[in-house]
Amino acid sequence: MRFQAMGRMRRVTAAAMLAMTVSGIALVAHTPALAQEPALVGPAWTAADKAYSAYQAKDYATAAAQAREALRLRPDVARLWLLLMDALDAQGDVAESVAAAKDAIAAGVQDPAITARLRSQSKVLAQAPSLAANKALEARNPKAALVEIRKAIALVPDDLSYRVLLIYALIADDQIEAAEQAATAAIAVDPKSFLPQVLRGYLRERLGRINEANQDFDSALTDEVLTGPDARDVRLVIADAAIAAGNPRRALKILDPLGDTQDPSVKARRDAASAQDATPSIVPKDAFKTLPVPYQKCRDTPYGPACTLVPATTPPGAGGVANPGFKAADEAYKAYADGNYTLAEKRIREALAVSPSNAAWRRLLIDTLERSNQFAALDAAIGEAIAAGEDDPALLGLRSMAQTRLGEPSAILALKQMAEKNPKAAVDSAKKAVQQAPHAMVFRIVLIQALMAAGQTKEAAAAAASAVEEDENDVLPRILHAYLLQATGNRAGAVQDFDKVLASNVLTDQEILNYSLIAANAALAAGKPDDAIKILKTLDDVKNADVESFRKTAEAMLAHPNRQRPALAAPVPLCQSTNYGIICSVFAGGTNAGTGVPSDPGYEAADASIRALKARNYSLAISEARRAVELSPRNITYRQFLINALSTAGRTGEAETASSQAIAAFPGEVTLVVQRGYIRQKLSRYGAAASDFAAALRSGRLPPADVRGVRLALVDAYMGAKDPQAALDALAPLGRERSYDVVARRGFALQALGRHEEALETFEFAYRLARTPTDRANIASAVIGELVALGRKDEAKARFQQALATGELRAMQPLDIAYLANQSGDTATAYKYFHQVDSTTGLRRGMVLVDAAYAAKHEYHNAESAALFKRAIDAHADGALPLPAQTVFGLRREVGELERTWGAYASVSYGAVGVMPASPLAPPPGVGGHTIQSGAEVYWRPPGIGYRDGSIFEVFGRVFTTLYDEKGGPTGVDTMQGSVGVRWKPLKDQNLVLEASRLFPIGTYARNDWLLRAAYSTGEGSDLRVDVNDWNYWQFYADTNYYVELPESVSSFEFRWGHSYRVKPVNDNLIVTPFLAVGGAYDSVLNTPGTLGAGPGLNLRWWFREDKYTAPMSYVDLTAQYRFKLAGDSRGEGLFAGAFVSY
Repeated sequence: MRFQAMGRMRRVTAAAMLAMTVSGIALVAHTPALAQEPALVGPAWTAADKAYSAYQAKDYATAAAQAREALRLRPDVARLWLLLMDALDAQGDVAESVAAAKDAIAAGVQDPAITARLRSQSKVLAQAPSLAANKALEARNPKAALVEIRKAIALVPDDLSYRVLLIYALIADDQIEAAEQAATAAIAVDPKSFLPQVLRGYLRERLGRINEANQDFDSALTDEVLTGPDARDVRLVIADAAIAAGNPRRALKILDPLGDTQDPSVKARRDAASAQDATPSIVPKDAFKTLPVPYQKCRDTPYGPACTLVPATTPPGAGGVANPGFKAADEAYKAYADGNYTLAEKRIREALAVSPSNAAWRRLLIDTLERSNQFAALDAAIGEAIAAGEDDPALLGLRSMAQTRLGEPSAILALKQMAEKNPKAAVDSAKKAVQQAPHAMVFRIVLIQALMAAGQTKEAAAAAASAVEEDENDVLPRILHAYLLQATGNRAGAVQDFDKVLASNVLTDQEILNYSLIAANAALAAGKPDDAIKILKTLDDVKNADVESFRKTAEAMLAHPNRQRPALAAPVPLCQSTNYGIICSVFAGGTNAGTGVPSDPGYEAADASIRALKARNYSLAISEARRAVELSPRNITYRQFLINALSTAGRTGEAETASSQAIAAFPGEVTLVVQRGYIRQKLSRYGAAASDFAAALRSGRLPPADVRGVRLALVDAYMGAKDPQAALDALAPLGRERSYDVVARRGFALQALGRHEEALETFEFAYRLARTPTDRANIASAVIGELVALGRKDEAKARFQQALATGELRAMQPLDIAYLANQSGDTATAYKYFHQVDSTTGLRRGMVLVDAAYAAKHEYHNAESAALFKRAIDAHADGALPLPAQTVFGLRREVGELERTWGAYASVSYGAVGVMPASPLAPPPGVGGHTIQSGAEVYWRPPGIGYRDGSIFEVFGRVFTTLYDEKGGPTGVDTMQGSVGVRWKPLKDQNLVLEASRLFPIGTYARNDWLLRAAYSTGEGSDLRVDVNDWNYWQFYADTNYYVELPESVSSFEFRWGHSYRVKPVNDNLIVTPFLAVGGAYDSVLNTPGTLGAGPGLNLRWWFREDKYTAPMSYVDLTAQYRFKLAGDSRGEGLFAGAFVSY
């Protein structure tokens, strides 16, 4: 719902300037309002004079700049501030003008013109966020609305309309307490206005604060603007609140001033209150908690919009007062919302049984039947609604659709029976189709075709007459009716129909040719060669041999009036079942029979092709059609037969070739161009298809009834060609059409253009227009995708889960639901559906295995995830899943991580303890100096918690020994330090590790303590690459350690930047990386705690232990670097070297 502002928002242009001349006299003269300002002199006068001159010359940028210079010298002059605001406003920079006004007030300038200008321009600026808030509310995005409307309030804090809009946005976001506080703030802005008081009363009632709510309602009724209908509406709203609060007598008292009226809304409240007074249980005790929101409505007046409130259609308890079916209807609505259409139908029928005249309930039944595809029951329900007086045009359209769906199986059966040469049975089936869908013209054509095939000419004429009566503008039944009239002896009636058909301005070239030949044959058969010549006059002999043959026959008959007349040839109705329903055409039948003039050479072959096509003998139909075209290359109808036969047989590439040949032979025939466009779409040649559709539309020769369909096909072709802007442009002529076909396509085009806010709004509207479960599922999926694209992940997930729970996605395949769940962030549901598909039909399609593997990984099903990754690797090896080498390497890396249960590290390092380049084996601190230390660790990942989608938990034991100390300290076994502990990597996407361990002495000089550690690392290029021979490398590592019992804090960091090279002559998995490093350390117990150094280094790493399914799981590192001291003590400089093994 769009909420209108309660005050008129009008953009204020530049105010009249205080000095309109640029003379010195003008600059020193003052208006009375500014009489106390000291005169401008010196540089300030000069700058102001330039500013006024520039403004008069419409050089607003210079005027603003000079005004600022003058104000720098004289910020106390109000007219200079107004000049600056005028100059900025004239440039269209209202925001800067507002900022200038605020600067003036901050500078202590007190001028009513500046204050008025600030308010008016702030209102101008507030319009944009206000409009955005309204759009966000319409798109059911109250959080976005709240952000925008608060911007408007910040600009115009005393505007009641924006504060009211804030209240509605908070209500929409279900922030009732916050909305109540906002209503209180709105009342402070305008204590006399009824609107914020009623809203606060409503909110307080929702919160159960009934007495306070009543005080607000009573105060609202004292507003003197409440008169007439506005007062009535507000009293109805307050009466509803009283009824919902269980106070019917208060409701009656509120309604008393309205007098003895027969107004149905007032009467409904009085009836409900009286009934509640007698039987309190008819209104639930907690009805006040679900009281409908009283929305506002506004109307324009000379003084701005005047707003009041819209009462609910019925008061609380009205259903129970007057209708015993209320409970059943309520259950039906809930079942419908939950997607349980069986229960919804059952309950709403129960409700209608006791209240058959309830239109709203009748529409619920119709919607339920439509959603559950019960077309017979739907047709009956719509018929009852129309009989009851409903005149909604949408019902007629829905009924036509239902009847068509009902009759289609019978019509398709009739076509099949005709192909099987059983025309009598086809007549019965076609009659049933027409009976079920009398408005479906194609079913009537099928019936006429069946009757003609059965030799029932009179019955066919009657059926054709009925079809013409159904739609007098449709040429298909009329051309058949014309022939049948003549066949039954009514030549005069036939002529009238032929004339009407040929006078139509919606015929294609092909239809003009066929219908003219039918009419010409009828004229010749009736002995009217002059009529035939007149009919044929506009046709080109070159395009069709029949035209020349007919003309020669007519001329011969004129020369020899007694010669034999040709026989009346029956037209050929051709109806086919397609993906778009049944489509029908009418072609000219046999030609020149009995005239003595040679018949069309290709006729017999064309006739054989039609019969073969009806019998579904596509191979014969194609070969005969080709023969007809070869014999009569100038006959466009035979080319059409060939194209249809190829298309029907699924030989689409050949159909395109035949279409192109036909277009080359008949370049002006637009129907051939359109047909080729559809064929090219089937071939996924979208760009070429778009060219055909666009050419057809530009020609201006399409029948009006076909233009819309071709335009939609053009849009689809542009989308297929990945040109969404062209698709959007093609939709422009249909801009005012609010149909699902148009709105949905506009949404997908906007989506492809990345205009996600507009796309979301469009999809929300398309969803309301969707009729079929498939359409609703597609649009619900699109809405969820747009929410994800806009970064509104929580909304997307909630919308997906709601759609899944209510059955909106029932029409989607389980695999598609899995992908939608994955996109929306519901990994549990994604895994469930991937697993379901794999357990039933199996996951066969390429990347589906990879996506399912990641879904299983996200839900901690490690064994299943690893198995799926392995299947994907096998599919790649078999050629069924082409993937880049590095991607396959990544899948193998995933398998290794998922299957790892333990590991080990070993190291030997030289350097200053606590400063050495960091590794998972950081030795405990010493007393300074360079040492050689060795270390080893074994770790274990407990099942179930060891590896969870990138989060890792490990239990470890490690030992360190000092092998050398340059200061002569202890070495060897006496320095052996042991520890056991646990470490946890809580974040799957960030390499943050938290560790706790117990240090225990093995040697005499080892430490007995608790150690807490946190480490973080990030980087790029440290893993093996298999797709390139060299790559960039950088890495950052930092850790901090705290010893608990003997308090000591030790921290270190290192940043490396370099380039890695594969040493292929030695081994593909051997990598050398020269780098530059900067590193530092801190130790709280040293005299100089900090040190910082930088220098070059070299790393040699060899990866090993890999197989088909796992990337190398182990490596050996050799590293050497030299650091120069940058700061702190000398332990940060010198040589650092080490060897490290990760297994």
